[in-house]
Amino acid sequence: MRTILITKKQYKRLLETGSNSAAMDLDIYVQPVQYDTSTGNENVEDSLDEIMGKLKELNSLFKVGKKVKQDTKNKIFSVVDELNSIYNSTKEGT
Repeated sequence: MRTILITKKQYKRLLETGSNSAAMDLDIYVQPVQYDTSTGNENVEDSLDEIMGKLKELNSLFKVGKKVKQDTKNKIFSVVDELNSIYNSTKEGT
């Protein structure tokens, strides 16, 4: 059983009312305050994790000799340019 510390004033009010509603009201004040620490970027973080996983797999395929067509290479270079742009604008805060 957990211990809850209350003030004398809260205890007196609880005894005076003698009802469950007072205990429920008191419970509101003794509960720890929950603060939202979310940055709102969870979906972006998940997407980046997915991208990194796929990039690692692609890198492994290329290292073991998987052939890459020129149009695929061009797409990769285009994605790198776009990623650099996103990185720079995010880092600069714009």
